[in-house]
Amino acid sequence: MRAEAKRFLSSLSVSHAMHLEPYFLRRSYGNKWKQQAEDAIYDAEAVVVYDVEACGQSRNTTWETDRAQELGKEVIGLSRESINSRDVGPLQSAYEFGSDFDDCFTSLDAKSDDLLELYKIMVNSSEELIGRRQITNGFFITVIGAIIGASGFVIKEKIVTDSTSLVLILPIVIGLLMCRSWGNLVENYGKLNTGKFKVIHKLEQRLSARIFEAEWIALGKGLRKEKYLSFTSTERVVPSLFSFLLWAILLFILLSTNWKDVGGRAKASWQSSSSFVSDTYNSILPSEEPQEEAGSVSSSDATSEDALDHSGSDGSDH
Repeated sequence: MRAEAKRFLSSLSVSHAMHLEPYFLRRSYGNKWKQQAEDAIYDAEAVVVYDVEACGQSRNTTWETDRAQELGKEVIGLSRESINSRDVGPLQSAYEFGSDFDDCFTSLDAKSDDLLELYKIMVNSSEELIGRRQITNGFFITVIGAIIGASGFVIKEKIVTDSTSLVLILPIVIGLLMCRSWGNLVENYGKLNTGKFKVIHKLEQRLSARIFEAEWIALGKGLRKEKYLSFTSTERVVPSLFSFLLWAILLFILLSTNWKDVGGRAKASWQSSSSFVSDTYNSILPSEEPQEEAGSVSSSDATSEDALDHSGSDGSDH
């Protein structure tokens, strides 16, 4: 059953857009399994009971669900019928925090002036978010475009030689990292705007007219591409395009570099650095002059004197 549960929960990422990270105990027996189960339940967001009918016959599963309730964790049961029909409404509601979202509107009065003020705040917030997105896109386009333009100009005008063109790798790598960050920001801005409009649609349910929801329906609820293509899906292409151009420039630099010359320069630079370090090390050492032993000096002097004496004596005889 464990393998079946893994396959079923993994398939929900495609059918229901739920990217779950289930944790399964390797075993449910022995002396430490209860402690391991309790630690896993404490760290979990919710506890899913797969096939309630079958699990109800297990004392270990009953202990786990009881312990989960004691720890204040939400327990979601999936019956065999729900599994076969893929009816995972309670699980999807827990995944999307549906009940928590609805609880945020329980105290609002449809005739309250606060409702209209909150509605205005959310609409203005959504418009400000669009402005921030445009500023962010303009910043990345300017910086990354400057990197691409400067790199192309340097290569075209041959300002750097084949052996020194590797200096362009650093700004290109920076540009690639910025493209990745830009893409993440585009995704997060899109998700944030989606959340804001969910709140706007929820507030409109208590107003006399739901104009934004009507607009969304007129655009096919995002399901008809011929009617509406989201800004996020369009903006996502731009960082990818810039990233492709940067990769192309990087590949051109690597292929056009004279690696033999680069290796020779690197070797010469290493030898020069090693020589400089060696000379510096030797220069800071104290100089030591060889000292002659006193005995050897006196012996030499004595030998010289003996030679002179003998020479002098020989001369006097003749």
